[in-house]
Amino acid sequence: MSLPLPSKDQAYWEVSAIDAGRIHMLLSQLVDIAKDGEMVDLPDLSFVLRHSRTGDIVLFDLGIRPDTEAFTGARALADTMSITFHGRDIPAALERGGVSREDVKRIILSHIHCDYTGYPRAFPNADFIIGGAAGKVIEEQGPDFPGTFYSIDVPMERTLFLGPADVGKREWVPLGPFPHAYDLYNDGSLYVIDAPGHVPGHIAVMARTSVDGAWICLAGDGAHDWRHLTGEAGIGHNPVCMHLDLAKSLENIERLKAVKDIPRVRLLIAHDVPFVQEGKGYWPEKIASL
Repeated sequence: MSLPLPSKDQAYWEVSAIDAGRIHMLLSQLVDIAKDGEMVDLPDLSFVLRHSRTGDIVLFDLGIRPDTEAFTGARALADTMSITFHGRDIPAALERGGVSREDVKRIILSHIHCDYTGYPRAFPNADFIIGGAAGKVIEEQGPDFPGTFYSIDVPMERTLFLGPADVGKREWVPLGPFPHAYDLYNDGSLYVIDAPGHVPGHIAVMARTSVDGAWICLAGDGAHDWRHLTGEAGIGHNPVCMHLDLAKSLENIERLKAVKDIPRVRLLIAHDVPFVQEGKGYWPEKIASL
């Protein structure tokens, strides 16, 4: 399996991670090999991407907002599942690295769970990209999303709902193991990936990180734990499965396994414990290209 070769003078992206909060929860909610009562402090990551030609700043996910009391629907559910959220001020973290919130061009949200959506209205000039199937969830269950982990408040006039159902309006193409990918900049540098299973509208990103053929895959919650990708653990079901469509999630995990084995592709998940333990590539530093 391979990915498209770079074009002459190929555009690419510099990528950095941001500490976007943490979640304290039962490990058995994520993996099937956890001990009874075993708890985990789960890191939450967002990413900053800068286009090599235009200088455009794109964010992938916004993490957990500091005022977690705003999670009107999620708080009661979190309490019943022994989950505690600890937020971060993403705009402030950006500004400490020299980028103002006004500079952000686009924000791609992998999905609309509260640990990914942050505070969108802090970014006055950004356009938002959300998976197409999330639109129906927002329409039917928002703005309070009772009894769910959804939480989203985007300016709809600046929001694009993007999904394979758009075929005919926009061109979706296969990319490596992924059947549906959308070339966001029309230069082969960054693709929005349809990555279904976890929740409606779950998307990922494949971005080039060098002029000569390196890539990064930002997989969101396609897998909650690296052991899902190594085969060391299966998906947890205590008290419920975190993936609304388990069959599609398992298919997506197989695609992630395939893409991580392609030479010069770095795969990162939103709760990437090995990456966090390594401690490199945090904004304003860059994640090393392979």
